[in-house]
Amino acid sequence: MSRSYDSIEGDIAKARDDLATTLDELVDRVSPKNLAAEGKERATAALKDPRVLAVLGGVAALVIGGVTLSMVNKRKERQRIEAYLAARRG
Repeated sequence: MSRSYDSIEGDIAKARDDLATTLDELVDRVSPKNLAAEGKERATAALKDPRVLAVLGGVAALVIGGVTLSMVNKRKERQRIEAYLAARRG
């Protein structure tokens, strides 16, 4: 049984419309504005996760501790140098 010309033409038109819709959806998905918004949403959601907050808190504590330790060591070194120079002068 052969199909009619109108039936084939209708199928082609439907396929064309489906492809156009799919193409529009793809363009919408990869637009930079939409990708940026999606990335922002994911980052915001990740930052609300208690595990991520705990890790960030730990990293912040390590950084602050490292900076503090470095400052204390520099201060001690400076005091030793000043004491050495004072002893050489006097």
